[in-house]
Amino acid sequence: MSHSGAIEVAKIDKNLQPIVRVIDDWFTNRPLALLFEAKVGKGKLLVSGIDFWQDMDKRTEARQLLYSLKKYMCGNRFNPSSEVDAKDLSILSSAKNQK
Repeated sequence: MSHSGAIEVAKIDKNLQPIVRVIDDWFTNRPLALLFEAKVGKGKLLVSGIDFWQDMDKRTEARQLLYSLKKYMCGNRFNPSSEVDAKDLSILSSAKNQK
């Protein structure tokens, strides 16, 4: 998959359920996600491993997905069931820095 990077959600919280799941291979079968949502403090968070910045003018499907995600987050259905501590999300920034 281009323009995306899977997120190892079990490192954040083993109970997180991805909206879009990725399976790396059938040997390791790690719980990976391209999209997941969580309650963080008093707020809600949608996390994406999809690049919504580069070459968006050439990626119609990415523009449509971003539009749909924004619409979803503005609606009543965006109500994550999993709670995550903000400090547990620091794994995301350290993973990004390792690439």
